[in-house]
Amino acid sequence: MRQIFPNNIFSTLFILSIDEENKKRIEIKDSSLIIEEISADQNAIGLIPSLDLINHRDLFVSKKLGVSLNGLLSNSYVYFNSENAEINKLNLKGDISTNEVILSKIIFQERYSTVPEITLDSNEKFSDSKNYLISGNNNWKGNIFRRGTSFSEQVAEMIDFPYVNFIFASQQKSIIEEFNSRFEKVGEKILSNAEENLNKIGLDEVVNEFIMNNLDGVKFDFTEYDNTAFSELLKLAYYHQILDDLFDIKFV
Repeated sequence: MRQIFPNNIFSTLFILSIDEENKKRIEIKDSSLIIEEISADQNAIGLIPSLDLINHRDLFVSKKLGVSLNGLLSNSYVYFNSENAEINKLNLKGDISTNEVILSKIIFQERYSTVPEITLDSNEKFSDSKNYLISGNNNWKGNIFRRGTSFSEQVAEMIDFPYVNFIFASQQKSIIEEFNSRFEKVGEKILSNAEENLNKIGLDEVVNEFIMNNLDGVKFDFTEYDNTAFSELLKLAYYHQILDDLFDIKFV
């Protein structure tokens, strides 16, 4: 079984919390590319951005494992320009996926009454005069996350449920079943080993402290509540006419 993960702090903590035998077939990809890998390989499972399921509804989804967020600790942060100028443009940087593209449009329309032009920004430099949505590990570089607003918190407030950012998906039901069984209650291991594993990653101490203080807002072990939260996220996309119709998630 190929196991494909995005390169972010949540994946890293997951991987560091499992035994060496289970790490043998793990691959790291940009989050936007994982859906292509599992769509092409029946023996693969991937931790995909949750809204990738919109265009891949035939995939089976784990009802027991994933990444849901409900607080300050997020995979993405919004950074507003220092001049308090009108938000007419939003620059997306980092490990951008379907989630950031879709949900940023909804959030800015609903919370800020604006529809900014959304642009992918590959420039390494960070400009105080621009508005950004930065996804992934770039938020921890130079501790810029301290200036940002949690994207996950904003999504969670809109749906009144945790934000299911990533889901485990596969073409085969049996692979999901095996994965669920193999990593049952992995979230408990992640939490108990978090401080030790964060020290292995080599982030700044300020980042480690922030993650430890806010890790209680992250869930890896899913319950029916988290599955409902994912359904509510899809409803949000439907109500904003991004989805033509609601569909049944093939939970396993």
